[in-house]
Amino acid sequence: MGIGQGGAAGTAGVSVEAAAGVSADAAAAEPQVPAGGPARRLGRLGPLLLTGHVAWALPSAASGTLIQALLEDQRPGSKVASYAVLTAVGAVAAVTSTVVAGALSDRTRSRFGRRNPWILGGAAVSSAGLALTGLTGVFALQVLFFAVYQAGLNAMLSSLHALLPDRVAAGSLGRASALGGIGYLVGTALGGAAASAAIETPGVGLRLVPWTMVAAGLLLFLLARDTSSAGLQRERWDAAALLRSLRPPDDPDFRWAFAGRFCVISALFVLAFYQLYLFTDLLGLDRDRAGELIAVGNALLGAGALLASGAGGVLSDRLGRRKPLVVAASALVGLAALPAMTTVTVPTVMAFYVVGGLGFGAFLSVDQALMVEVLPGSGSEARDLGFLSIANTTPVVLGPVIAAGLVTVLGYRSLFAATFVLALTGALCVLRIRRVR
Repeated sequence: MGIGQGGAAGTAGVSVEAAAGVSADAAAAEPQVPAGGPARRLGRLGPLLLTGHVAWALPSAASGTLIQALLEDQRPGSKVASYAVLTAVGAVAAVTSTVVAGALSDRTRSRFGRRNPWILGGAAVSSAGLALTGLTGVFALQVLFFAVYQAGLNAMLSSLHALLPDRVAAGSLGRASALGGIGYLVGTALGGAAASAAIETPGVGLRLVPWTMVAAGLLLFLLARDTSSAGLQRERWDAAALLRSLRPPDDPDFRWAFAGRFCVISALFVLAFYQLYLFTDLLGLDRDRAGELIAVGNALLGAGALLASGAGGVLSDRLGRRKPLVVAASALVGLAALPAMTTVTVPTVMAFYVVGGLGFGAFLSVDQALMVEVLPGSGSEARDLGFLSIANTTPVVLGPVIAAGLVTVLGYRSLFAATFVLALTGALCVLRIRRVR
């Protein structure tokens, strides 16, 4: 829950403006947005959005397990440290790529549009990176190729997310957001199944699973053609102008939206990384029984999230409101942790999976629509959504660190309290947003 650019930028018929010797005013100018505005209905873009999110979530979910299995086979004595290094470098590549590729996508001039070349190019680079990670046994190369996978993935995602403000009308944003959330959940489930099937041959699995991204990118490229951006004003800008363009918007609503998303995602991750130890070290169960309960719990969470995702998106569009649903969903994630804060038992943990799943699904279905509507509207949608995506990526890195500190000082039960506090803090942050209803 990501993320080179060279493959996307080099796609035929695409040019990204970059040159030296221009004025600061010209360099700072914002690109124009293609005329015509978003379509009135989702049409074929709806199922293609769902397919696109399934396609990246599947290898994302599968790769974690398969890489751990590969490292265990290749270097069992240092597998934990090796995985930590690999994921940390990947996280840096993810954060960097999502903003840089988003900014370049906003300024891409092509007869294929601004987004489709980056979606397909990013998918191709990402797939090649993960496949190469499974091909080599040299750890330094594995780190490099995994970083390429993450960079390509986030180059793809920065433009995939930007399809919503570009091509989806306000009255359909909730449904489009829900389709993305459902695609993520389905892809995650399929990725778990793929990892299970390839667990004994992880290198083979890593070489096979990523190409779903290329297939989805091709479908979008061919069936959901973008408006040409070749005729839009070409802004010539130098390296200093590029750096200026990578600053986040100076906008209070944008900052509150970022903080809200960061807190809610962190609320889930502080628990997700220590599921096994909660059942073994805290509840005293053996590993086999703990594994069974984790599988059941995640199935319950996924089912609840899937149910709430579909309902939340439709309800959001019908009400024409995003903020109350995101606040309620965030609060529900926090309230799900209340029973286990007082008494940690198998039933209270299972209750968290069920109620938390409903809250998480509702959050997924509406949060992306809220993120789109909170954008300042400067013509840099992919870049700005890239900044907001960092709120998804950083909890993956910080979650284990926060959780480890809490467990060391206060014990495992404190993780449920952290989830409660973080989720409610996220809800309060969303309440501070003024521009979105």
